[in-house]
Formats: sequence, C-alpha cells, structure tokens
Amino acid sequence: MNDLTLVKRVLNNEPGSFEVLVKNYQKLVWHIISRLVQNSEDTLELSQEVFLQVYNKLGQYKGESQLSTWIGRIAYHFAVRFLQKKGRQLEEFYVEAEAAEDETGHSQFEDLQKQQLQKQMQTAMRQLPVLQQTIVSLYHLEELTLSEISEITDLPQGTIKSHLFRARKRLKQILHAKREYL
Repeated sequence: MNDLTLVKRVLNNEPGSFEVLVKNYQKLVWHIISRLVQNSEDTLELSQEVFLQVYNKLGQYKGESQLSTWIGRIAYHFAVRFLQKKGRQLEEFYVEAEAAEDETGHSQFEDLQKQQLQKQMQTAMRQLPVLQQTIVSLYHLEELTLSEISEITDLPQGTIKSHLFRARKRLKQILHAKREYL
C-alpha cells in the first residue's frame, strides 16, 4: 500500500489503518527520538506524542515528500524541542549506544567478531556529537537519502554531507587509535 492510500484510509477512519501506519513507522520514530533523547521512558512518551500529532495533522500531508520523511521530521522536531525544554543543545552531549543485534546463520566465532566490532563502533559513535551520530544513523542504518535527512532536520544537504564527512573521519580516528592500543 502506498503512502497516499494509507493516509486516505486513516483519514476515512478505516478500521486498523492507523495501526498499520504506526507499525510501518514506529521503528523510524523510535530511532530518531531515542538517538537524541537518550532515555527510553522519554522516548516512549515522545513517540506516543509524535503519533498523536501525526494523526491530528495527517490531513495536512500532501504527498510532496515520502510519508517516512514527513513523520521523521515531526519526530525530530519533537525531540529537539524536548531537549531545548531541558536546556540541552544537540552539540553539547553524546549518545548512548544501542545493544548489539544478534545475527543468525553465522558461526559463533563470526558472531563474536561481529559483536566485538559493533561494540567498538557503538563506543566510537558515543564520542560523536549527537547531531553527527543521528545523521550517521539515519544515513547508514535507516538508509535515508541526503534529501530525506535534510527535510527531517531542516539542514541543507551540504551541511548533512559535511556532518557525515566529519563523523566518518572522527570514527576512523577513534577506531584506528583503539587498534593501536590493542
């Protein structure tokens, strides 16, 4: 089902349609908010508020961008406003790492190596400013385009590219220094 069809179904109050929308986009909303807010209880509360806002404003969605971008933008702005109310700025703090996901189908040795690499990467990611960490996550984990990230964050694409470049450079430095230490 495409975005506009889903939106029309929700606006027509078709049973189960809003639940489908939430199911389709809850991971994206959770990801954006949790990366910025760093507290699962606050993330849960803000995620609920985001979907309430999505429901209330869905009539304003015109299909000019992907629904994921539109919802992601709402989630991003909710998280930023939450941080501002707490007196925090994006550049002032660092993000907690997510737990490593376990992949199946590999040997235990491969799984252990992958987990160690994920832990190293998560440790390195925690050392990035939260805005860079969020942009890297949206680009590499959520696989959003530069244009979509730009729409979500209200930052020009050139600024997004700059953040990605600096974040990758810093991650390389951190991981290289860790290898030399070991």
